[in-house]
Amino acid sequence: MPVDISKATEFLREDFEAADTLVDEIYDKYFAQGFKRISELEKAFRNTDTPVTDAQLEEIITTIPMDLYTISASLAQFKQHYEIVKLTNKQRKKSKADDTDVEYQLMAIVYNSVIDRVEYQISFTKELIMGAKKIWDARRRTDTTNPIKDTYINLPNYDDALNKGGSTNVPIF
Repeated sequence: MPVDISKATEFLREDFEAADTLVDEIYDKYFAQGFKRISELEKAFRNTDTPVTDAQLEEIITTIPMDLYTISASLAQFKQHYEIVKLTNKQRKKSKADDTDVEYQLMAIVYNSVIDRVEYQISFTKELIMGAKKIWDARRRTDTTNPIKDTYINLPNYDDALNKGGSTNVPIF
């Protein structure tokens, strides 16, 4: 007999939406601001129409790692809260607590989702930093192996020759 999961999905739709909303709210409160500039720089990095500037690369390489440090500290605190939720769940199971057990379990799921999301973004940001560093290094190598030289050609002073009524013997096209 085939299983129709569409009924279960429809039944749980409100719970899914509530969980998604809660995850987004928690993420926005604790982490979104930290990733805002990273997201902007990532878009500039991926833009195929306009090459990423040296200033943007420099910001990715120098400033973003410091931002990641701050984000990681917030994540560590958030993980501490998650461990408290898990410990509370364990204690409530032993004491045969009331129906709020499900709420604590759901809270653990939500916290775990936020943690996974932030860890994914941290990993992605590290990749962005490494990519920016590769481009930065390649540009610096190009600058050193192919420097742009100013070449000055000593041309005669045509103004002096013309002012004295002389000829410059330069063909005019």
